[in-house]
Amino acid sequence: MGLGWQVFAQQALSHRLLALGLLLTGIEQGRMAMVDLRQVATVGQQVDDRRLGRFYQVLLLAIAGQLVGFYLAAAGGLGSGTGAIMISIIGFNLAAGVQLQPETEPPLRSVSLRERSGVLLADGLALALVGLWLADVGRVWIGAGLLTIALTYVAVKLGLGVRSRL
Repeated sequence: MGLGWQVFAQQALSHRLLALGLLLTGIEQGRMAMVDLRQVATVGQQVDDRRLGRFYQVLLLAIAGQLVGFYLAAAGGLGSGTGAIMISIIGFNLAAGVQLQPETEPPLRSVSLRERSGVLLADGLALALVGLWLADVGRVWIGAGLLTIALTYVAVKLGLGVRSRL
């Protein structure tokens, strides 16, 4: 609600764009957290693997970090909240090291840093944009860029979700 309010209440267009991007990202990240938690429970019933316990701990830390970032952004610290969210996402992508696929055999698969490099590069780019936004460099353009990234991310996730149900 705090981010939704900021979309309309902020005077600066750059703040409105960033708040809208965060609002969309928050909805999708919340959905993904629920999916990940369900997958941990499902895979935990299928295998006894210590990597799953580590993944679960990393997931909980990432969720906590993102919640802190979203609450900070909702309270008015858009830039610092966005930075906290991105650092949490990067930390998750660096530390997770496994991919859960409950429908496949084996349901827990190690993922190398090389396989995650594209995602980490995109996350790093978004974090760099947040840093520029905080430094007051081209805020409207960066806000629009971050909103575009959020819209693309949500569209891809929704597209994949619809395709997986067909």
